[in-house]
Amino acid sequence: MSSRSSNHSSDFSPVDGDLDRESATSRARSQRSSRCPLPGHGGSGIPTGATSKLDNYSVRRRELLDILSSLHSTGIQQDLDLPQICVIGSQSVGKSSLIESMSGIKLPRDSGTCTRCPTEVRLQFSPSWSCTILLRFSVDASGKPLGSPHDIPFGPALAEDDKDKVEHLLRRAQLAILHPTMDPNQFLGEAEPITTDHIEQSFSQNCVCIRVTGPNVPDLYFYDLPGIIANVTEGGNEGDIKLVEDLAKSFINRSNCIILLVISCETDFENQGAGRLVLKGNSPRKRTVGVLTKVDRIEPGAEDKWISMLNNKENALPNGWFCVKQPDLAQLRSGISWEDAKAAERRFFLETPPWVSLDRSAHRRLGSSALAEKLGKILSDLVSQKLPEIEAEITQQLIAVNDELSKYPAPNLKDPKTEIIRMFRDFERELSKYMEGLPEILGSGQIMSGLAFEVNNIFEQFRHDIRRTSPQFRPYSSTDEQEIDDAAENSTADPSDGAEIWFLDQVMDLAKQCRTKELPGHYPFVVTQKLIARFLITWESLALACFHEIHQVISEHILDLATDYFRKQSLGGLQNAVRGVVTEKIHQRSQVTEVKVRSLYANERTPYTLNDHYFLDNRSKFLSEFKAIYRESCGHSQLLANLSPTDGRDWRWQTINDVVAGMAKLGLLGLQPMDLLRMLPEDGMTPGLEIMAEVKAYFKVACKRFTDNIPQQIDTDFLHDLDRDLGMALASMDITRQQCAAWLQEDPTVVAMREELLGKRKRLELAKQKIEAVVRTSKAC
Repeated sequence: MSSRSSNHSSDFSPVDGDLDRESATSRARSQRSSRCPLPGHGGSGIPTGATSKLDNYSVRRRELLDILSSLHSTGIQQDLDLPQICVIGSQSVGKSSLIESMSGIKLPRDSGTCTRCPTEVRLQFSPSWSCTILLRFSVDASGKPLGSPHDIPFGPALAEDDKDKVEHLLRRAQLAILHPTMDPNQFLGEAEPITTDHIEQSFSQNCVCIRVTGPNVPDLYFYDLPGIIANVTEGGNEGDIKLVEDLAKSFINRSNCIILLVISCETDFENQGAGRLVLKGNSPRKRTVGVLTKVDRIEPGAEDKWISMLNNKENALPNGWFCVKQPDLAQLRSGISWEDAKAAERRFFLETPPWVSLDRSAHRRLGSSALAEKLGKILSDLVSQKLPEIEAEITQQLIAVNDELSKYPAPNLKDPKTEIIRMFRDFERELSKYMEGLPEILGSGQIMSGLAFEVNNIFEQFRHDIRRTSPQFRPYSSTDEQEIDDAAENSTADPSDGAEIWFLDQVMDLAKQCRTKELPGHYPFVVTQKLIARFLITWESLALACFHEIHQVISEHILDLATDYFRKQSLGGLQNAVRGVVTEKIHQRSQVTEVKVRSLYANERTPYTLNDHYFLDNRSKFLSEFKAIYRESCGHSQLLANLSPTDGRDWRWQTINDVVAGMAKLGLLGLQPMDLLRMLPEDGMTPGLEIMAEVKAYFKVACKRFTDNIPQQIDTDFLHDLDRDLGMALASMDITRQQCAAWLQEDPTVVAMREELLGKRKRLELAKQKIEAVVRTSKAC
């Protein structure tokens, strides 16, 4: 709200010529004989003589100020930057007298409490005079904001015959504000109950609200803030200096706050702290209306600098400066009436030099009536401009606060056991949804990966790690310095950085060492077993590492889910109880799953397969490849090249086809060109090549089986069964009604957050109702 309304310099137009134009417009407007009821007042019953004062503009102004007053009464100014006028000035600059001159009531002058709490003043035209006083408590005794402000009527409504009682009642109202722990009614009575020497608080943000109506009262609404102080009396609270200044700054910094800066002509402008606070920034300056008080106390010869300010030549303000003349001390002691004081003010500016000699433009800015008229116009225009924005902002904030409140539902304390069971079931649903692992589509169109994606990535890495253990056979002698063709080597290579390499002569040495009573050319199966065991040696650790990584991911996520879901019940111990159950079940399932993983590895240590077709196909393929590479290492590279023609028109292609066709006629069907290598004479290395091919083929079978079985076992015994076990464990917890009630104790911060949100929602809803009521009334008219 405030960000959208901080740069509207047009909100507050300069004063020159405004009042003349307003008066001319007022005279030109047609008069109404009947009006729509004003919000909150019903039918006004305005007599014919007074109706002439109420043109369309005046009625609209009153309606707007009534709307503003009702919005402030909801406390919504805590959440929104509402239009308002605040009166700011240093101590003893005549703020009280200025308010008296505009309102017609007398303020307390001897108690000192006027400087210790804000005063909200609502002035409104009415055929009869009345004054009501309320106490508005927006913070508690410790200074903590209340959910919504409390308006407490203080004393009876005063009629015109009771004007002399206003000062006395206000003094007591201000004392009641400074004693928030006491019943305000204790301050109503004839005797002074408590003096200002023995008060609970030296300063309060709570305020006294004054409502004044009357036939000569201008339509105006403003806050009078405590005067800026430079020091405190002996024994006083030094912190009051900063408290008062911070309060003033909080109003000054609001972009929709019109500042009425009160400057006394009795003291140099530079010595008045209020002027320094307001005029040091460009934004507050645009929103400021200046008023000069105590003009009758200007020392002879010093008038020029103040007249220069009135003419906006020094300390210029876009909205200009005004001058007022309040009753002096002798007039106050004589009990001068408000009407006589207004008349005396007019005579002063019309008869006293140098004011009498000012031009017409300056004269329009002399007197409290001119000031009140200007302030009323600026404020009502600002309210009219900002009302649609205020309504939209209220709607947006209501949506936001309801969304936030949904995160802090109040527990059902009437039936705590049912509430706990409901919470467990809701948590189980959230847990099952998480364990299902589906991705979540965010509002921005992005996709947040689910558990399945994360787990599959771990399984994929496991498969890759197992493949890297593939046996690395070199079907040639380790002492052979002949460089093997890259293509031939790559045909048998697997991604196995750092894997153990076995050369053909090393395999044959192992075979010979293992031979016992076999016939020539035959070697025991133990050779193949030993080589298989070499690539299996790391499989157990890789499988356990895969499971432990999944265990860590699942543990962290489920514990975080439990912590977040039961965060509001951390104080009562429910959060820890659920985390304990989760931790125990994860540990149990982890032990079961780890045993299964180790068992699967143990099965792999004994070579076995019924997948004959897959094994034999791979054995044949690897044997052909190994023989080709071995022949190349033996100097048969030309033969290999002849068996691998690249062009169908090559003579070798036709020759190979003729040989294969001839073999087919002899009954040897399905031969491939590389199969012709088998026709070469065998040598002593052939058994080594066959062992290599068998081990390599079995790795393919075992790798495929193991990288399927381990993920499946983890998914079944850990992921699936953990979801089931957690649900059963929560459902079977032995809980009593007393235990459930204890668990439902909420953290004070959670309770405070909910109360704060509920208070804000109440303020927003009340403000929305106020605006909607005004809109309905306007449409009816």
